[in-house]
Amino acid sequence: MRPKEIQERLGIDADRIKLFKREGIFFPENPPSGNRSTNYTQTDCENLRLLVVLTKSGLTCRDIRRLQNGKWTLKEAIVARKQSIDAEIARKRNSLALLELLDSNAEFETFETERYWNVIAEKEAAGEKFIDIEVMYDYRSVSLIRNIRCPHCGEGDEVNLEDYMYDQSSNESENGMGPDIVYSFNSENSYECPECSNVIKIEGWIREYPMGAYDSEDITVEERED
Repeated sequence: MRPKEIQERLGIDADRIKLFKREGIFFPENPPSGNRSTNYTQTDCENLRLLVVLTKSGLTCRDIRRLQNGKWTLKEAIVARKQSIDAEIARKRNSLALLELLDSNAEFETFETERYWNVIAEKEAAGEKFIDIEVMYDYRSVSLIRNIRCPHCGEGDEVNLEDYMYDQSSNESENGMGPDIVYSFNSENSYECPECSNVIKIEGWIREYPMGAYDSEDITVEERED
């Protein structure tokens, strides 16, 4: 099957298949060669159908890799993801209830902060949670700090990859679990090993999905090309 044919058959686009390949959970039987595009087989189609079902059920690519590697049973994956979704739904339900409580006729300048503050405080004291936009405080629930080992001297150094971030893409997922966020970074010629003073290149991405949960990453560390 040609790429367009399998996309139409499964109702997915090329980007979805590329994501599955990039995340290391899908490997077509007849990959592209030379000027020829991928020739998908019926087995490829069934494997992609399975991945679509699992991801639309809320499982992440990281969950699926654990399944494929035998580190999780399907039951363990389902239970873990259900707990995550239940927690997210509970937070959204509480925030929705608060929105419905807010006076739609109120003015921003005369908003009754104290009244709603007490409502939130009471519910949080009872163990309930609300949607919280941590990024307003320049905070990332998924750390971008990694231990990077210099290819020259072999010494490790803790690096905050946010210092080299050039893009933060966010796409709303189809399964209702919120945005799928990818942080992309490239140090180019800006990172110097504190041990041997050689400049090295740190490049890659870290994926956050659902919001607040680490999903996957791809980080390369290379000697700088002169």
